[in-house]
Amino acid sequence: MLGVLFAVLAASCWGFTAIFIRLGLQYMRPTTGTWVALLPGFVIVLTLAFIFNSDDILSLGYKAFFWFALAGFFNFALGRFLNAFSTSLVGVTKATPLFNTAPLFATIFAVIFLGESITFWVVIGTGTIITGVVLITSEQI
Repeated sequence: MLGVLFAVLAASCWGFTAIFIRLGLQYMRPTTGTWVALLPGFVIVLTLAFIFNSDDILSLGYKAFFWFALAGFFNFALGRFLNAFSTSLVGVTKATPLFNTAPLFATIFAVIFLGESITFWVVIGTGTIITGVVLITSEQI
């Protein structure tokens, strides 16, 4: 139950983030906003990581470090910039649901790069995501 609570709290934080980004973009460009958002998060996460897991961090091999650094680049730097830029162009109500298509892309990439299998439920979930994207982005609704 605690995991569910944390997941709902995380979703609430991301919901607030979308609102804060839209408000901040009234005063600065998406590139500047991305840096302003990234720097405090980087400092906080790095500090907490070293406090609680310094041994694990210092024992990371080069390959693991590379993959985590690449994930950080795509998720935080590039993803955050594209998040802010798209929010400035289409608004929170269209951009945020589209950001949440991440499981669709994770599924596609996992099948292609990791050889994971596609099940009936994966097809149903993927179809649901695609249907949601079509509904959200259609101008008739």
